[in-house]
Amino acid sequence: MSCKDTNRGAVEGGKLENGVYSSTYFNVSMNVPGSWTVDTLGKIEKTTPATKADKKDTVLVANLLTIYQENEKEAFKPNLSMIAERCTLYPDLKNENDYLVHIQKQYADLNPITSEIEKTFLKNNIECFTFDLKMTIQEMTMKQTHFAIKRKDFYIDITITYQTDEQKEELNAILNSLKIN
Repeated sequence: MSCKDTNRGAVEGGKLENGVYSSTYFNVSMNVPGSWTVDTLGKIEKTTPATKADKKDTVLVANLLTIYQENEKEAFKPNLSMIAERCTLYPDLKNENDYLVHIQKQYADLNPITSEIEKTFLKNNIECFTFDLKMTIQEMTMKQTHFAIKRKDFYIDITITYQTDEQKEELNAILNSLKIN
């Protein structure tokens, strides 16, 4: 199914209840540890105006969830973000792999990509595409792993940012709680 053939229903950013983030529009849910701070929840970033008076604006980009772990001993806060971008923003892209190639290009001039894009399955059997990169910002070095899945007419980029293997394991545990219905 191409992006042009999908339903353009109202996008909702999701909600957080009892330690679980969920979005009925995307039919996804994921555990959010109580000790983590929710920075962003369901913020619509970019829309196009409705073409008819009885229709709603079309959501193009939504920051579905951003969470981080506060650690008083360290300046760095490991974090996870989930951003949805309508695939019509990228008419030349065919799938999640192409989407990640596009994301890589945004980072390529600034940060070294440390792995090739590969198709993988998370521990919860969710198929996705992924790649890693390493970056230094204001003398702080960190690593990221980007995961791309396609839901309805959106590419969803779930990014984990960490410095240590322990932080990566904790972020992966959160990511592996992701459920797609």
